[in-house]
Amino acid sequence: MAIVRSVLGDLDPVRLGFTHCHEHLFVFPTKGVELAEKLVLDDYGKSVAELQSFRAVGGRTVVDVQPFGAGRHPELLARAAQAAGVNIVAATGLHRCLYYPENFWMYRAGVDELAELFGSEILSGMYAYDAAQPFAGPTTIRAGVIKIGTDAEGLTAHYRKVFEAAARAHRQTGAPVMTHTELSTWGREQAEYLLERGVAAESIIISHMDRVIDLGRNLELARLGVYLEYDTIGRFRYHSDEEELELVRAMVDAGFAERVLLGMDVTRERMPAYGGSCGLAYLARSFLPRLREGGVDAAAISSMTVANPARALVLRREPAGAGRGRAGGPGGGGGP
Repeated sequence: MAIVRSVLGDLDPVRLGFTHCHEHLFVFPTKGVELAEKLVLDDYGKSVAELQSFRAVGGRTVVDVQPFGAGRHPELLARAAQAAGVNIVAATGLHRCLYYPENFWMYRAGVDELAELFGSEILSGMYAYDAAQPFAGPTTIRAGVIKIGTDAEGLTAHYRKVFEAAARAHRQTGAPVMTHTELSTWGREQAEYLLERGVAAESIIISHMDRVIDLGRNLELARLGVYLEYDTIGRFRYHSDEEELELVRAMVDAGFAERVLLGMDVTRERMPAYGGSCGLAYLARSFLPRLREGGVDAAAISSMTVANPARALVLRREPAGAGRGRAGGPGGGGGP
């Protein structure tokens, strides 16, 4: 039976409904890291208010892609899902290096330890938020996607290790793998690296491929059979919504509506509840009507917002049981 793993339990994919595939609902400070203020999302009530606005415009599911050790808060994700009546799919994995102190555990850990962490957070439960000790407390709230990424330098030795671990965890759990691309670069290389290591194409989601608009690069990636996630909507320092609309329409016209996922990738300055603009309601309320006016039909929009997420977020095998590593973290690696 196909399932999607949410923070409140496993779901039949048909229950996902209208889905944002790349968001950040909570990002708390962590010891040894100075995050830009716009990245900090630390007010439960305000984040719930954003989710409620999303539900009010027909939203049903949000994928929160803040991974292990980077200010993620599983317990608040579960509370928020219950309070707002919205499905939330959470992430294990590892973020870009800027989210971690220089002595963080991941730099010392080998591929086996990283893969064990990712697998255990999907099969057993995520580690709770702790600003200083990321392995301080396990929960029973399980992740449903593996989030990884690269910086502008691409697949360095460190990121190859992380990608290899994600591929192993995918093979163990069947969980989809979502990547961060820096300014839309390295997407093809990321996808090929994962494909070569046994990750199913339909389980690979390459994010931010609309940050720098390049239709040729997007078409090349879509032909690999992976999903492209677009979330630079209403992000005018990169480009206008008109340019975003043209990219989406070109992908639909080329026959790739079934390869596109949408989201907002919200930050503090992009949430009205935090004093920002746009918000989680913007996609449904403002951008999708413009897509329809621009000639993108209802079937294509439904594919990108409902049918595609219901396929992309599925765990593609019934995972066998897996336990945690020794106390102090996977493989006994200890904290940062």
